[in-house]
Amino acid sequence: MPLLACCTSYQFVDPRDSRSTKHTNCLWLYGSVHRVAFTLAFLLLTTPPIEILVTPQRISVVIPCYNGARFLEQALTSVREQTRPVDEVIVVDDGSTDDSADIARRAGVRCLSLEENVGPGASRNRGIAACSGEIIAFLDADDYWMPAHIGDMTALLELFPQSSVAFSRILRFGDDDRVSPEQLPEGPPINIFWRLIEENIVAQSSAVVRREALLRVGGYNTSFRFSEDYDLWLRLARRYLFVCTNGVTAGYRVHPSQASRNLTDMLHGRWQVKHQFWLDARANDSPAFVKQLEAQMLIAWEDGLRSAWWDRNDVQLRAALEVHVLVPGSAKTYRRWMRRLRYAWKPWLGLADVWEQLSPPVRRVLRPALDYRFGSSGARAPLPDYLPPPYDEVN
Repeated sequence: MPLLACCTSYQFVDPRDSRSTKHTNCLWLYGSVHRVAFTLAFLLLTTPPIEILVTPQRISVVIPCYNGARFLEQALTSVREQTRPVDEVIVVDDGSTDDSADIARRAGVRCLSLEENVGPGASRNRGIAACSGEIIAFLDADDYWMPAHIGDMTALLELFPQSSVAFSRILRFGDDDRVSPEQLPEGPPINIFWRLIEENIVAQSSAVVRREALLRVGGYNTSFRFSEDYDLWLRLARRYLFVCTNGVTAGYRVHPSQASRNLTDMLHGRWQVKHQFWLDARANDSPAFVKQLEAQMLIAWEDGLRSAWWDRNDVQLRAALEVHVLVPGSAKTYRRWMRRLRYAWKPWLGLADVWEQLSPPVRRVLRPALDYRFGSSGARAPLPDYLPPPYDEVN
């Protein structure tokens, strides 16, 4: 505005006058402004819009298979029927003695045949190494996906680029059909590390992971034959955010031949994972984090004992007590629970039978006393609201 005002009040003077230079500059600026404005308007009106093309990330699917010929075709069919197509499918035949490899090749997917059985973790690592996609989806050979699985999971990663793992709820089918409970609120991404210390809430066949994050944490730990996926989720959650949907997008088969069906082996494998994570943290992480980790591991272990006690599940209770050597700082708690098992288990079973005969009003009166003596059923201590960054990221 001052420039225009100056120009409109211009008075011509003799060019030989020293003041003429100032007025000449004013006219030149005035004309330049108009020329620039005209040029910009012309370009805006005549230049076609520029389309910014965003190349979608490639999606790779890894399917480890050991003697899974009976179920592999269903798994591959569910991959083909995805509403968002994948870019490559890699079946890792883990030393199978059936025709799993032939089924994979007939389906037109890439098959990596291993000469000997190396286990699910090692075979998934072979698949990861062979992948070309930026996003990797895992599917066990005896599981399957609903048609929208890949579309839903990749949409979460695209919507929340700060997240590295997306997962969903699952339908357990086979011996019994039931949907896994809601574990977390849907988006935005959160850190689920402390929740994972309580229990594994991420089903392998529901998870989609950024390849960069997988490589950063070193993939699967091949020393674990049970709960190798749980170990991976813990190491990923220590560094990265997870995002989930409460939709059901994957089917998880329950059948007698599955390793996780053996409760004792499953529980022991889970605590071996936590124990190894604790050992690694003691060697590589901050003392403050290790102290909090030990506290949460002890809380999680006793929650499992309390749950078995209230469910009157003798097998689960004894299996949980057996893993006490893997729980740091558990000696005192272990002795207390062994005394409870030795002296109070039979009376507790008898009391439970009487409890079933009591009226609801009487139960409400007695329940606080039982909760005080044995701990509340299903009650969990609040989780820490802070997870310090890994030690190697701040030092």
